[in-house]
Amino acid sequence: MSSTAAGSALGTVVITGASSGIGAEAARQLHRQGARVIAVGRDPARTRALAGELGIDGLTVDFADLADVHRLADALRLLVPRIDVLAANAGGIPRARGATADGIEPVFQVNAIGPWLLMPLLAPLLAGGRVVATSSRSHTGASLTGGTVAAAAAGASGLSAHKVYARAKLAAGILLREFGRRHPEITVATFHPGIIASDFGRYMGPVGTLLKTLARPFLDSLADGAHRLVRLATTADPIEEAYFVRNRPAPGSPQLHDPALGAELWALAERLTAHHGLGPVQPS
Repeated sequence: MSSTAAGSALGTVVITGASSGIGAEAARQLHRQGARVIAVGRDPARTRALAGELGIDGLTVDFADLADVHRLADALRLLVPRIDVLAANAGGIPRARGATADGIEPVFQVNAIGPWLLMPLLAPLLAGGRVVATSSRSHTGASLTGGTVAAAAAGASGLSAHKVYARAKLAAGILLREFGRRHPEITVATFHPGIIASDFGRYMGPVGTLLKTLARPFLDSLADGAHRLVRLATTADPIEEAYFVRNRPAPGSPQLHDPALGAELWALAERLTAHHGLGPVQPS
């Protein structure tokens, strides 16, 4: 990682999923530490509010729309000549059911394919920097094989929403490490932010609201989750391809480091994006 992305001169940090939650709090923490922060959120009003609060640039993206990912990459290339840290924090379980307009299962697209597409598009700007991705401990209970990779993207599973999400997070982690293998000049790592009070039960309706209320005293705060992101964005310690829980390296799924599975997922991601004329551009 370049010296501008660590220490007192933090350089340029792009945070996705920054319109609320730990993304917004991490933007505040990094801004206070002197980084040039670019906040990227799905909600335009919340993103504008955060950008106005901090006096920073704010951009929007919907990872359920691959053309919008290209638009974001174009905007970032016009805005900055270099990105020291890409904090790939966006994700979640979309309320939409059925395939997206791009023909992909929505949870898989929002958590794996959309964030993946942004990385090759920004690779020339990230040289010498790092990508830090927010994962989930749930990925350790998921599994992908050659026979299930395409099915996961198509949504042919019959799995619960939580298991679909866990599998998408596993795929995202595998794709990130494959990106690191193909771009050794860029450091990559993932982390579990903790069970955060603001998001717990968010997609579970009334039951989730009740559980969130009862469990709140035992949950991690927004500041805790954001600090874990900020630490990986700024630390000078080795983090290459590691997975962190509570600021410490953790085992993660062994499939995260499977190069054959990484190559297969990469090929699938290229097919899914190229089918719409949206495959990653090659650096000139």
